[in-house]
Formats: sequence, structure tokens, C-alpha cells
Amino acid sequence: RAMASQVAASQVAATPSQLKNLSVETHRAHSRLLRECEAFRVELGFLERRSSRPDNFWAVAAHEQLNNVLRCLESDDIEGGWYGLHAAQRYAVFGMNQIELANRAHVLREESLKINSWRADALESLLSGPQDHLSAENVADAIALRNEDFSHQHFKAAIIGDRLRVLLIICALAAVAAAPFIFLPGRTPMVAAVLFFGLLGSAACSAQSLIAGRSQAAASNLFITLTPVLFGALAGLGGYAIYEYMPSITFHSGDRHISAVMALAFLFGCLGQRLLARLGSGRKRTAA
Repeated sequence: RAMASQVAASQVAATPSQLKNLSVETHRAHSRLLRECEAFRVELGFLERRSSRPDNFWAVAAHEQLNNVLRCLESDDIEGGWYGLHAAQRYAVFGMNQIELANRAHVLREESLKINSWRADALESLLSGPQDHLSAENVADAIALRNEDFSHQHFKAAIIGDRLRVLLIICALAAVAAAPFIFLPGRTPMVAAVLFFGLLGSAACSAQSLIAGRSQAAASNLFITLTPVLFGALAGLGGYAIYEYMPSITFHSGDRHISAVMALAFLFGCLGQRLLARLGSGRKRTAA
């Protein structure tokens, strides 16, 4: 089985013509995954030869996962390849001795300090207790949690990057669409500017929420992400209306300051986006 895996790996690595058709980023990811796979294959062979257990089921499963990695590399499925490599590494834990399990558990505890989700507490619970009584099952489950958090963060970063790119495109298109209205007479230029600054305010608040991770579920749906932004742009008109009717309420007439109007539209755009996003998120479940 190990010889067959090495032959398959050589076949994947010996196709540079296919790599030329890939982008630079994909080519680098492809090469990195292949290096990690081959390095782990050597480690797996060492653990397999050293093991004194009569049933090396973990080695068989690890080799099968490595074969899955090679198939993913052939189809340029980098994410699926990493998933298979992480699964193979978890199976290899069952071939480690107690000292190696303790060392791996120490590394996982240090890595859990960088995790900000519930997985950190679960990982710490799995690795609690004396080091000489650690089981391979607990260490493998802890590695699975670590890899799951890594995949989740990678997926979330990709989604947030796409949403920020969409917000930037919408603001650019709005600027182009509002430019012709500046040369029209009457209140049309002011209304167009107010809508644009309201859109900027709502887009800025939406981008801040995305970066802070406050709308992780909504970020996966483009329509749910953009609806509060468009609502915030319309809310900017509310700020403009308040500014226009303020002199009549206070019985004080004065000059209209364009900078104040734009600032108020930006503020109302941000508040409108936050209001609709808060109403859409619902009530959070509190811990008992």
C-alpha cells in the first residue's frame, strides 16, 4: 500500500505541464500541499515500521486519506486535499507513544489560546488530566477541533473578502451614477449627494461589522448583507429631512451648510444599517 501511494505521488508530481495552466496562487497552494503530503508520508512510514501493534488499522486509514489527497491534487481541489491530509494526520496519532502524545497535547493547548470560539474550551477539556494518561482518541479529537477551527476561519475570511469587494463595487457604481445629477437644477443634486453619503455610511458600518465578525451567518448570504446597506442609504434621506425642517421647528432661519447635511446623511446611513441588521439578527441565546 505504501509503495502504491508513492507511485501515485510520483505521477502527480511529474505533470508540470498541468501546473502551467494554473494561476500563480493555485500553483503555490498545489506545491505546498504536495510538499506537506510527501513529508507526512515519510513520518507515517516511520510510525508504521516502529509500531509493535498487530493491527495497524490507523496506518491503512492514513494511507487511504493520502490517496484521497493525491486525487484531489489531480482535480486541483486544494481544500479537499487539505481535508484529507488533516484526516491522515489524525489517524497517525494512534501510532504515537505516550511521550509523543503528551508533546502533541502541549502544542494543542498552546494553539487553543489563539482560538476565540467554543472549540477552545472543548479542546482544553479533551486534553485535561495527567499527561501520562492521555489517550490517542482525545488527542485525535483535539486535532480535529483545531483543524475545524482553521477551516472555519479560512472560509469566513474568504466570504468576508467577497462581501467587502461587493460593497466597494456598489459604492463605486453609486458614485458614477450620482455624478450626472450634480449638474441638474433644483434639489436633485442635494438629494443625489445625500443618498450617496447615506450609502457610504451604511457601507462603512457594514464593513466594520463584517471585519469584527458580528454578522457571520448573514455574511454567507449576499442579499441579507446588502439589504441593510441599501436601507441605510434611504435612511440618509431622513437625516436630510430633519436638517431641512429643523429651522421651522426652532423658528430660526439660517444658511444651509452642505458639509453638515452630508455628515448627517452619513450618520443616518450608518444608524439605518445598524438598526435593520440588529432587527434581522434576532435575540441571542444567553447562557443558563
